[in-house]
Amino acid sequence: MRIAKMFTRFFAAGLALAALGCQADTRAGVDFDYLPKVMPVEQPGKIEVIEFFWYGCPHCYNLEPGVQAWKKSLPADVVLRREHVMWDGRSDMAGHAKIFNALKASKQVETLTPQVFSAVQRERIELRDEKTLFDWVGKQAGANRAQFEAAYKGFGAQAQLTRAMQLTRDYGIDGVPTFIVNGKYKTSPSKIGDERRFFQVLNELIAKERAAKK
Repeated sequence: MRIAKMFTRFFAAGLALAALGCQADTRAGVDFDYLPKVMPVEQPGKIEVIEFFWYGCPHCYNLEPGVQAWKKSLPADVVLRREHVMWDGRSDMAGHAKIFNALKASKQVETLTPQVFSAVQRERIELRDEKTLFDWVGKQAGANRAQFEAAYKGFGAQAQLTRAMQLTRDYGIDGVPTFIVNGKYKTSPSKIGDERRFFQVLNELIAKERAAKK
């Protein structure tokens, strides 16, 4: 609990510093790259941050506590959107992408994503097996197994996998975790090389977009 509070305070402080103009420290080509073209956001009027991730990625799993703490510090004009990556020819990713899509459709992404990460990465539970998955969901606090199963087996499940693959192509995602800020900037912890600096860069890019809107 104390660690979570420290994370939250750190990210809140980072946002405050970025708002004061720290974005000048962020360097194109070093800390972030410009997307070839500006991509649309889902919530006009908000500064949108997209995290592309994979439940099977240990780097995404290790970053998750930081993401959760950072998310709690976001101001009202910023929204975090999560998308599960889906590369061509990667059948091993499809099962995890289906889990995310079903959680999203049944409005349980925020409730269960940390548990899915833990089950896959720490407990080594094979959630890509349907029976194992549904039994596991049914045991999670706050989960609705019936809604999840309906979304997982639903008519639109394959369309959502196709959408994930198309988004991965459109944003040029070649590694995860990767973050997109307001459809313009792409950055990642691997590019920055330091997790604390990474979240500072995100905050600086958010401040840059906020200033541009004014």
